[in-house]
Amino acid sequence: MLFADPWPKKRHWKRRIINAATVARFADLLADGGELRIATDDPGYRRWILACLLGEPRLEWQVTGPRDWRQRPADWPPTRYEEKAIAAGRRPVFLRFRRQPSTDKLASRGD
Repeated sequence: MLFADPWPKKRHWKRRIINAATVARFADLLADGGELRIATDDPGYRRWILACLLGEPRLEWQVTGPRDWRQRPADWPPTRYEEKAIAAGRRPVFLRFRRQPSTDKLASRGD
C-alpha cells in the first residue's frame, strides 16, 4: 500500500484504509512469511499506521534500524506521490511487516 490518503482531519479518520480491522484482515489473508508493505509521507498517518500494525500480534515489523524504513528498498517502485512528497520537503517512510507462522501449524509440527 503506497501513499494511501492520510485523511488528516480527525473527523475523517474513520475513512483511513489502515485501521485495526483492516490490519487484522490483512494478517488473515497473508500467508505465513508474507509481507505487508506500506509507504507514507504523513507523520500523523505514520504514527497511526505503526500503532495499528504493532497492535497485530501476527505481524512483525521488519526493521533493525532507521535506515530500514527511511530509504525506499530497491525492489519498491517509485511513485509520483513519493516524488511529490520529496519535492514538498516531506520525508517518506517505507514500512515492512512480515506475517508470523500461525500457531496452528507450529502445534501440528510438535514445536
